[in-house]
Amino acid sequence: MQAVASSSLALLFASCSATRRTVGFHPPAKSTTPFITSNEDFFVVAVDPSYRPALTPETVYSRWSLELIGLNGESSRIGYDDLSVWAKRTIPYTVECIGNPVGGQLIGNAQWDVVPLREILARASGGIQGARAVHFEALDGFYSSVSVERATDDYAFLAMRMNDVPLPAAHGFPARVLLPDLYGKKQPRWLKRISLSEDPRTSSYWEQRGWAGEVPVKTLSRFDLQGKLQAGQSAELTGIAFAGRRGVSKVEVSIDNDERWFPCTLVTGQSPNVWSLWRYDWQNPSPGRHTLWVRAIDGLGSLQTKQRQSAFPDGVSGYHEIEIDVGSV
Repeated sequence: MQAVASSSLALLFASCSATRRTVGFHPPAKSTTPFITSNEDFFVVAVDPSYRPALTPETVYSRWSLELIGLNGESSRIGYDDLSVWAKRTIPYTVECIGNPVGGQLIGNAQWDVVPLREILARASGGIQGARAVHFEALDGFYSSVSVERATDDYAFLAMRMNDVPLPAAHGFPARVLLPDLYGKKQPRWLKRISLSEDPRTSSYWEQRGWAGEVPVKTLSRFDLQGKLQAGQSAELTGIAFAGRRGVSKVEVSIDNDERWFPCTLVTGQSPNVWSLWRYDWQNPSPGRHTLWVRAIDGLGSLQTKQRQSAFPDGVSGYHEIEIDVGSV
């Protein structure tokens, strides 16, 4: 089992690294994280990070359709044109990689034009009654399945556009799935087929390699990169916090040795499945090196876990810590 875990971890992080080379992913420079991540800066992790579908916005109408297989085994198809017309709702939605390290950049928030997934499933031959699981298959060979309750949730969607344009090739064109409170590894891109099943068992490409299944994302908080600070001058600390469907109710920072915690301002408030941007005004920092911590409290009142845990098998935990040198006046 240890060998499987090690090889799975290596494969996932190799994908992360290759993705940065393939799509030009780069951490932002010193600045406040924007609420909406640009398509260019949105992370990509995939089984093959170089995969791109053999489709374009011009050819997709004639060369692709979404196959939908009902419990009775009968298949039907929905064209790209219909799905595009049905995608009338625009929502912010945050996606995080299960391999995202503490303080990491493998998380992003975009505006998506979506169709509620349950509206798609309702079109399956024979209806959805009796289904226990929903299986997704992608053009790149990836697969994932979730409970029917998850797939018919109010926050489960089929996304057709990202930040006002058709899904970029790297981000799932022609269609991708957004599922509440799950890491990205359960949310397939480049979708080609959806099947209903009476069997409640679920799985995915990464679960077959030892990773956890339908586990909720863990609460995280992160500092943005900080520049040089001077003693006697107030400094604005910024960052993000995320807790999946639970939302974020509070963010706090500690300055030096975790002795006192100070409340931050939630710049973007609290929304399910969307990260919160936060700000803390650090008044008159003293000269020298300071150790800063940040932690978040989710919408249910639960405090972020302080204990450090590696990503495998169900995502990291732990407070993000940074050290800042404050210069003398």
